[in-house]
Amino acid sequence: MSGFTIISYPTEQNDSLLSLTAGRSRYMLPIGGRFRVIDFTIRNSVSSGAVSTMLFSNVDDNLQDYVDRYHENSDEKSDHEIKVFPFSQSEPDTILEAISESDSSYFILYNGDNPSILDLSSILGKFRSSKKKGLLIKLRINGKASMAQRVVISDKRTLVSVIKKALKDKHRSPNFFEMIINALIHSGISTTVVDACYWQISSVTEYYNLNREIIWNEEISTLLYRDRIIKSQIKSSRYALLDEKGSIKKSFISDYCYINGKVENSIIFPGVDIEEGATVIDSIILPFVKIGPGARIINAVIDESSESEERFIAGPGCRIGTEEKLMKNSDFPGSLGAGITLIGRNNYIPGGAFIGSACYVAEGTAESYFSRKNRLEDGESVITSDPAEEKNS
Repeated sequence: MSGFTIISYPTEQNDSLLSLTAGRSRYMLPIGGRFRVIDFTIRNSVSSGAVSTMLFSNVDDNLQDYVDRYHENSDEKSDHEIKVFPFSQSEPDTILEAISESDSSYFILYNGDNPSILDLSSILGKFRSSKKKGLLIKLRINGKASMAQRVVISDKRTLVSVIKKALKDKHRSPNFFEMIINALIHSGISTTVVDACYWQISSVTEYYNLNREIIWNEEISTLLYRDRIIKSQIKSSRYALLDEKGSIKKSFISDYCYINGKVENSIIFPGVDIEEGATVIDSIILPFVKIGPGARIINAVIDESSESEERFIAGPGCRIGTEEKLMKNSDFPGSLGAGITLIGRNNYIPGGAFIGSACYVAEGTAESYFSRKNRLEDGESVITSDPAEEKNS
């Protein structure tokens, strides 16, 4: 059998993760205290024995830079080629051209912008033994298999033929790859089932719960943090520092953090600073966020900042989130529940401000809002920086 290529395609774009995917592909979502989703995707590819991976995205972000860092920093020498196709290069004609020009004879297609731990080499073995032109693999997760989580293997001739027919018939599905996979399935390929770890993230609430599951599920955490089967390219150049007034209880603290406040039942990503007197409980703090003295963060997700940012994302003495865990956001109840408050990127919550339970502060909107008010009540949202358009005035 000639070489094969993995095609990782994106989830259909929607607003279910709110600002977590505003200008950022799901591949680049921070996950599990130390990683991004793309780290899982790369691991699946490199360990599979495939000659290359095509990463298709529906966002133009810095995914290519992150993949380049993987190649530069990898301890393992690999000839595995990873090519990124951002949104601007993911048109059906481009997809057909990339596959047609590939030297591979076989292709594995799956939705790779959700975190997963897949044994693609074993899946390929099932394909070899089937001696068919294609194979549908349903992923069995927690004892249940469905068509929602699946991997498809096809020979090049069949895949190219299906894509050409779709283009000829002028099919333009919101998710072109899902349409292609459905066409391959209807062509009569064989079906099998394999056990797998695959997590579909369809809301901010699920994102919050998944981070906690990855950290505190013994089997998964052993693979990730003891066996280190996945490598991260999030900067982590020194150990975490616990200062004399800092305390940590039942929490995951990544490298490159400074803790001088109280952290309890929380997940702290690399580069986070928590200053004296600050309290973080039941929360997920993404990379490089600075939390000011005396701030209190409860049941919240605070999106990442940049390493060069010197301002406090959560200002001194501010209050973000509460212990109320039954509340849903009034504007986005399907995305933001369980009392979780989400603070998007490029926000600076001023000292003394109050943000309640199940609140949503969209990317780059806080400064305008809190220049006029100092409270955001339970279930409310700030979704624009324009006072004239503000819903919660």
